[in-house]
Amino acid sequence: MARIGKFAIDSLTSSMYADWQSIYREYIQNAADQIDMAKEQHLEEDDYYSVHVRIFRNERKIIIEDTATGVKYEDKDLLLNIGESSKERGRRKGFRGIGRIGGIGYCNTIKFETTAKGEKYKTTIIWDAAKMNQIIDDDSDNHEAGEVIDLCTDCIVEESESIDSHYFKVILEGVTKDELLNVEDVKNYLSMVAPVDYPTSFLRFSSIIKDYAKNHNLELDVYNVFVGDEYGEEQIYKKYTTKIVNNKDGDYDISNIKFFSHEDDNGNIMYWGWYSVSELKGVIQSYNPAYGIRLRCKNIQLGNAETCKIFYTAEGDKRFALYFFGELHVVGKNLLPNARRDYLKENKERTEFEHIVKKDFLVLKELCKDASDTRSAMNKIAKADKGIQDIEQKRKTGSFVSEKEIQDTDKKFEDFKRNRQKEQEKLKKKMDELQKNDSPLFPVFDSMPSQKSETSSTPFTPEEYDIQPPIVATDHSVDEQQPKLRTDNVLYKKFGVKEKNVINAVYNAIYNAIADEDMREGLIKKIEKELTK
Repeated sequence: MARIGKFAIDSLTSSMYADWQSIYREYIQNAADQIDMAKEQHLEEDDYYSVHVRIFRNERKIIIEDTATGVKYEDKDLLLNIGESSKERGRRKGFRGIGRIGGIGYCNTIKFETTAKGEKYKTTIIWDAAKMNQIIDDDSDNHEAGEVIDLCTDCIVEESESIDSHYFKVILEGVTKDELLNVEDVKNYLSMVAPVDYPTSFLRFSSIIKDYAKNHNLELDVYNVFVGDEYGEEQIYKKYTTKIVNNKDGDYDISNIKFFSHEDDNGNIMYWGWYSVSELKGVIQSYNPAYGIRLRCKNIQLGNAETCKIFYTAEGDKRFALYFFGELHVVGKNLLPNARRDYLKENKERTEFEHIVKKDFLVLKELCKDASDTRSAMNKIAKADKGIQDIEQKRKTGSFVSEKEIQDTDKKFEDFKRNRQKEQEKLKKKMDELQKNDSPLFPVFDSMPSQKSETSSTPFTPEEYDIQPPIVATDHSVDEQQPKLRTDNVLYKKFGVKEKNVINAVYNAIYNAIADEDMREGLIKKIEKELTK
């Protein structure tokens, strides 16, 4: 008879997950399944059920408790077996029977405390994780996996519970990883991974998402999950917001959301999802808690924020998955999570899914390109307007240092006019294209101030272009009055014609010798200050 070596336990516990925090996902997933069963049995009102994660950092202890069905005493062996589950594959969120031992690699002891409705006793299963890990690491020990479990587990039954009680509690004692004891990190992790509701601040869009799911007979399971410490707890929600924080180019709003989906040959939905619609200024940085389109199965995240990069073949295109935030829910019966829950189980349905969903992600790539082209034209128009404004101001103040600068400036003025006209034509063509294709980007850019500049004298906003607000000139023709030299300014009234000519010669030499405009102007201002004080 074949033997299962003790190292199989290590493979299914500490070596299973790349992210230590995944054990929280596993325990909440199991709790969610039990809540579903409790609702089906009508044990309590639906709003009764909840999951509570309490972290006691000083004691190095974690307690995860649900108020669902609990486990009957007669079924207690399920808490000792590995790779065995009574859950229906594909219907429940978990079905492999390995998640409950996920914490073995990260603590000294795991306790399962539980009771079912109608029972007057509490059952406690104790796993001595420290002893188990010691046996596994001992090369001279030849026990197989089942024998190791028998040596390291115990069952205690106490007649101490009300027959109306029903719960399941996971207690990790002697937690060895500090990262598992950081309450804020755990909140942030579970807010995007666990099957929790959208925040009220996202209500404008979450109501649309829920209506979409309801109208298409799609399940969007949500559960009340609380996270805290010995001092208290708070309910967690997904971290979606209506604004993207961008420290480089300025924050920007989410204007809408867009849905996508695909049905199989039988008319059943294989997957569905939504993504944020915005200016798409670039990759959403990770200091935004919600970034990237998240792959989800039964509303539990698979992998991480970057998992959906896999749907782009070219390495240079993978960044486009992070220009958005949103969700991709797999629904197909055979689109199941793999054992690590970092992606989907390999089968022909997964291959078909990948082939189809890549087309949706190509649409996202095109949206990013359209947004880039549109912003580029707008920014160039703004730059031209700023240049025109600066030259007009210079003519009014008479701050030219030489006749050559006047000629150069006149040329720049005409270049700015031509560039503005060129970019305005590009922008109009792009906007017409977006409108014709019913692009979700059209309302985003059509509402911007730059789209009103042709028919309105309203200036551009500095927030949009990150420059000083230019004054949009109604007439860009060259002023009929010849611009004055700098020495014609009242500051130089004490100098005679010959002295002014010398000063002009110095300024002209500086103009010809120093190409950098800011450096040149800075030097001339210093000389001017000394001469005119």
